[in-house]
Amino acid sequence: MGNWGNTLDRWYHRAAIVVWPREQAFANRAETSPAWALDELAAMASAGDVPGARAAAATLAPFWDGALRGQAPQDSSRASGIIGKALRAADVVADAETAAMLLRPFRIENLADKHVDSFGKIADEYGQRWTAELLRTWYGGDQPAWAYGGGQERPRWVADRLPGLCAGLHAKGSASAAAARRLLDLAWEWLRREIGTGLALSSPSYRDKELGNLGKPLASVLTATTAIGAASTRDAVSGYIREQANPVTALEMSALRAAAELPRTGARDDAGFGDLAADCAARLRVRLAGPQRPSGDWSIELPAGGCTCDLCGTLRAFLDDKSRRAFEWPLAKQSRQHVHSRVDAAELPVTHQTRRQGRPYTLVLTKTDALFAREQEARIRDETDLEWLATQWNPGA
Repeated sequence: MGNWGNTLDRWYHRAAIVVWPREQAFANRAETSPAWALDELAAMASAGDVPGARAAAATLAPFWDGALRGQAPQDSSRASGIIGKALRAADVVADAETAAMLLRPFRIENLADKHVDSFGKIADEYGQRWTAELLRTWYGGDQPAWAYGGGQERPRWVADRLPGLCAGLHAKGSASAAAARRLLDLAWEWLRREIGTGLALSSPSYRDKELGNLGKPLASVLTATTAIGAASTRDAVSGYIREQANPVTALEMSALRAAAELPRTGARDDAGFGDLAADCAARLRVRLAGPQRPSGDWSIELPAGGCTCDLCGTLRAFLDDKSRRAFEWPLAKQSRQHVHSRVDAAELPVTHQTRRQGRPYTLVLTKTDALFAREQEARIRDETDLEWLATQWNPGA
């Protein structure tokens, strides 16, 4: 006891007895060890007691989502072992509703190449509609990936796993082939949403970084279209890319560099990379054909940014002026902060300092020489990318 020192004068003995109904024994242990529960269900069914396995599985429903997500799968490598057990149990219980309950807590990132056989088996057993609903759940439904922990792993899973899974399932035919197509469609649905989000970013450097990170997933989606003969999806992907504004070249170049590492086969040629290279090269040629900025041209384009206020109108007029380099602008604090945010978000080559004299203080905007340096760097990058495209993909002029 705290202040009693190191004596044994006081002893406190406590004990607890925990009692639960016998029919809850399986559920109580399963809540602390989902992997054990899945093994038990498979063992019961394998021993011939399928009704017993189904009844035991039913006792898991009230807590199964929480218990499994708490133990498994923020880490896909840990979850892959559990999902393998779950796929086996879902098969042996021979009941679509029970199987869906057992598999619902997982994410698509938990599915690996080694699960093709077991997943294909239950897809054939429970049918296309059941499989499509399960896959939609694993993809997170209509939730953003970050809402259920898939934000970090989703791009890597699509890049590394999607083509192999689609090819393996497609080879099995029947409902498995339909599952492969559903996997691809959901992957493209996710990727298209991510591309749109990336293109909408106001920061050019962050936008290009995010689009570049989606290059490998895009290459994998196109590769998967060839693996399962989904020419319509391939054409839809190519058409969507062609419709986007010029910043999409960051995505195209990243995808083409990833595709260049693939074996040179007819399958690679059929995946639409040639069309992607042609579109990217055409955009680069147009940019390079434009006139270079004259030394005295200080005009800067202000991205739309969704704001049409008077402050942004005045800022745009200053930036558009080819000869004006500095602007002293008396503004209240809130207005200065708004102008700061527009300049910083667009990463404009403009400094903004507040001269704290008089009322209101004066915001001093100054265009910098980085305007010319950035354009020269962008031109060199475009020339380098176009030369690489000519070497690797030989797009038409």
